[in-house]
Amino acid sequence: MRVRVLSTIAAALLGASLLTACGPSEPKRILAEPPTPAQTGPALPFTPVQNPVDLAKFDSDPCSLLTREQVAAVVEDPPDNVRPGKSVTAGSAGCAWNTWYSPLVSVLKQLKEPKTLEEFKNLPRRESGAMDPWTETSVSGLPAVVFHEARGPEECDVAVGVTDTDMLIFSYHGSGTHSTYWESDRCGGVLKTAEYVLGNLRKG
Repeated sequence: MRVRVLSTIAAALLGASLLTACGPSEPKRILAEPPTPAQTGPALPFTPVQNPVDLAKFDSDPCSLLTREQVAAVVEDPPDNVRPGKSVTAGSAGCAWNTWYSPLVSVLKQLKEPKTLEEFKNLPRRESGAMDPWTETSVSGLPAVVFHEARGPEECDVAVGVTDTDMLIFSYHGSGTHSTYWESDRCGGVLKTAEYVLGNLRKG
């Protein structure tokens, strides 16, 4: 009897070890291949902004500005567990996308100064070097700056001048989180987010 019980326990343990060895299958990604890098251009004057973006769609529903495929490209693939959430504070409004284990990807419109790239550039913390490395570039034909509000290789931000009076700030934050496609290039991830959102705003 004891032998039979021991055999049953051994069989159960073997089955459990086999299940552990195999493990659950990885969720199937929805993108056939990794997203291409964002197309950036030379630095542009902060004003006047050529071909400004209409922000009506952003103001009405900022969380609609990334499609399911785009969320997979910049947050997590597959995006089943990603939940967008509106973000409204006294100084900014917009949307953020993330899971508890993926980077926090957000886009915010400044409601108070600094509202433009020129005002942003002249902030005391910028002039002191606290936002370095600071790189002026362009995204979707709009003046942009890649900067670092928080220190560390997993943190990166992009400010884009979308009109003469407004800018959008895109952020890619999350120390210790895993990025499906931008693990070693968080600034690439935030630039791609900006490219997607700006393209969708232009489509109206």
